[in-house]
Amino acid sequence: MNPGTTNIRRIVAFSCLCLALLLILVGLARSHKVYDRVEGEMQEFGILTYQRVTDLQLVIDATFSGVLREGNRLVSTYDRSMPRGKQSCPT
Repeated sequence: MNPGTTNIRRIVAFSCLCLALLLILVGLARSHKVYDRVEGEMQEFGILTYQRVTDLQLVIDATFSGVLREGNRLVSTYDRSMPRGKQSCPT
């Protein structure tokens, strides 16, 4: 193998590692609005309530059908104020 090719591979591998770590850090810092599901779409005084959810929690909730997309909003399918136990597998 050519020594120049080895250096290029190392640079590409290091660049991919840095990009992956950057994306993980961005994912940890982001949060999303998840609206509470309410009959008739409105609560008291016509105000929609929501909670901020991290990317990690959103992935977990979406895996277990805890968050659905309705139009341009993310909507929770359960009461987030209740303490949750171990979740069962949806399959």
